[in-house]
Amino acid sequence: MNIFDMDIYLFLYLLFAAAPISIILHEIGHAFAAKIVNADSIMISIGKGKRLKVIFLGRMQLVIYTAFFLGGLAESKRKTPYKPGEIVWIAILGPITNGMVAFLFYVLNEIYPNNYLQLFYWFNVWLAVVNIIPFKLKDKYTDGYMIMQVILGNSIKKT
Repeated sequence: MNIFDMDIYLFLYLLFAAAPISIILHEIGHAFAAKIVNADSIMISIGKGKRLKVIFLGRMQLVIYTAFFLGGLAESKRKTPYKPGEIVWIAILGPITNGMVAFLFYVLNEIYPNNYLQLFYWFNVWLAVVNIIPFKLKDKYTDGYMIMQVILGNSIKKT
């Protein structure tokens, strides 16, 4: 499958199912890691635009915006500052989650080959790889950038 073979149904599936589900899974990976290191509060936001829905799940909050397919963010807070290893753990579990999901969908696509499973696989591979590459654009940065800053002993300022 290449980009020119994508029909409208596959594109809509990517936009309204594969991308938002994969992004949510990525952010849940970060949230899970934050929970393991005893975060006091965790907020996952999905998308951009006008706030559609807020769901409270104990110490966790999920905020969904109208353009829910345009990225996500997981933030966690704790009274005692995170240790460098805990920051790395929180940062890396998002890409690791996408890697595990990609592996699962690779296997499923080998058993039940179809373009929808393959697209879900490739989107999760893309999320895992892009998020582990360290780079920053304006005030946005990848998980890899955060990990690199921790390894270099630098702090990251929230904007």
